[in-house]
Amino acid sequence: MKTKWIATNIRFPEDLYMELKLEAAKNRISVAKLVRQKVSQKIVYKDNTKELNNKLKVMDALAKEIDQQNPKIDLSQEVVKMRYEE
Repeated sequence: MKTKWIATNIRFPEDLYMELKLEAAKNRISVAKLVRQKVSQKIVYKDNTKELNNKLKVMDALAKEIDQQNPKIDLSQEVVKMRYEE
């Protein structure tokens, strides 16, 4: 399938634009391609953040289950004790 391109106009402060131009020149790519790459990286990072948040929810649920199974034990203190035992 052919990629459909849409043109847009973005304004940058002069110093930021010059940094983009310099980075693009170092990588031998256009400023437009560099901006597309940077935007794509942010979108991937955002997607990974959702996945990470889902995994953290699962871990939190497991921690609560373990806490219920061991009501008389403070697991945090036990880990600290284990760390300093010889």
